[in-house]
Amino acid sequence: MKEYRTYFFDLDGTLVNGKTLFPYAKEIIAELTAQKKQLYFLTNHPIRSRKELKQHLQQMGLTVSMQQLLTPTLAILEYFGEKQGPVSLYIVGSPMIKEEISREGLHLLHSSRDPVCGEVYVILGMAPNIGYNQLQEAFFLLQQGARLVLLNPDLFCPTPNGLLLDTGSIARVLMNEKMDIHQAETVGKPSIWMQQVLLKKIRHARSRSVMIGDSLTSDIAIGQAVGIDTVLLYSGVTKKSSLEFVKQKPTYEYDSLKQLYEALKEVRYV
Repeated sequence: MKEYRTYFFDLDGTLVNGKTLFPYAKEIIAELTAQKKQLYFLTNHPIRSRKELKQHLQQMGLTVSMQQLLTPTLAILEYFGEKQGPVSLYIVGSPMIKEEISREGLHLLHSSRDPVCGEVYVILGMAPNIGYNQLQEAFFLLQQGARLVLLNPDLFCPTPNGLLLDTGSIARVLMNEKMDIHQAETVGKPSIWMQQVLLKKIRHARSRSVMIGDSLTSDIAIGQAVGIDTVLLYSGVTKKSSLEFVKQKPTYEYDSLKQLYEALKEVRYV
């Protein structure tokens, strides 16, 4: 593995395993910090705001700044920053995400009966608090012509106890015979809006940046889309057999963070 200036890390399935860090996660971040590398954490996690995510990581022993956290909320702002005219948003997701988006001055709806301003969008992100009433209100709005935007496309989220249903799975509940999941827009990895969030952090040649993650369809895909090297870890959702059907392979592959840590140490002392 060669040396890089900027490292983008996925979180769930890469550094984070449920409510704990994977072995060697802290050592890798400490090693790269000691080398004065630029570190960013690029996640599709749709539940926590950046403030909440920062606190969550700190509780696990990983100290990061809010500026290092690149989340779907930032991609939402990129998405609506390109829209002309007013918009109204109905958010099905966590209260923290709703609060973070509301601080940006976007008009939020609380029900399908609220007066709207401009185009209407249903924003969907997986969260434990989602209930029937929220989904039904979103379904009413979609029947009335609202557009569906997903914070992330993932069907499942890896945890120590197994896979959790993620945003992509919940989105299928809102589909009917006139709607197709492919009509929904996604702002999380590997969308062009999350690509824009990532590219704003690269201050030098792209050949000196690398994306590290466990998902071929989000982590590796976004790295390849923006033209940077990629590292695939077999610690989360991807199995080695999956690469048989992939034309563009990741730059590097490692079974665990321990192997990645050893590779990084070798680079430092070469």
